[in-house]
Amino acid sequence: MSRMRIGLAAVVITAIGLMSFQLSDAHHMVLRFNLEEMTATADRIFVGRCVAVDEGEEMIAQGMMPVTRYTFEVERAMKGRIPRRFTFRQLGHTARGKIAKRGEITMHGRVVTPDSFHGMSEYAVGDRVVLFLIPNYLGGKVTYPVGLYQGALSVSTMSSGEELARNNINNLGLFTAPYNGFTLKAEEARVVFPDRDQPLPDLSSMGISGGSLARKRGSLPVNQLMDLVDHIVAAHGGEKGVVIP
Repeated sequence: MSRMRIGLAAVVITAIGLMSFQLSDAHHMVLRFNLEEMTATADRIFVGRCVAVDEGEEMIAQGMMPVTRYTFEVERAMKGRIPRRFTFRQLGHTARGKIAKRGEITMHGRVVTPDSFHGMSEYAVGDRVVLFLIPNYLGGKVTYPVGLYQGALSVSTMSSGEELARNNINNLGLFTAPYNGFTLKAEEARVVFPDRDQPLPDLSSMGISGGSLARKRGSLPVNQLMDLVDHIVAAHGGEKGVVIP
């Protein structure tokens, strides 16, 4: 990578930092989001299956930068008007499948390269994911999940047929993380109340087991999670998501 591209990468990372990071300790700088603030921060929320991954370069911030284009077949939209076949771009190239060679730097088992951005979620063809995407930035060219890996929940189907979703930190803090103030303050909460013994209200009339969801550690039932997100969107006056044919 040239000095110019390294400089541009620094500018871009700084921009991402201003949008998603605060210094919490020496090793973990990503803002923690609970589900309600994650929902309020995203402008597109959907579940779908990745059908194409294309790496390339595009002119961003007055220089050529590595980008990865992901295409998803959208099954259900909880927020935003999203095409059935939806393509979005993220900065950097994927690290999947790149085996570290002697002397190469790795982080969490992945090779760190000039074209990859640590913490950026990645998806492979066939992956089914619930995504909370921030509004496009850098001239409307790229996006990424809210809280980086927090806003990308992989969907798995159990032998029983139950579908479960979890992010890379095992859904830590989805109902218990305090409001960080990036989008919402605690007094603006409508559905998730991290400081209460029971973070979620009684939503049984909507077919949502709030108590069970809040107590459950790790993976969450996909349908109940999506219904809960629908409820959060409506609680803040938003319109129900639409999949555009």
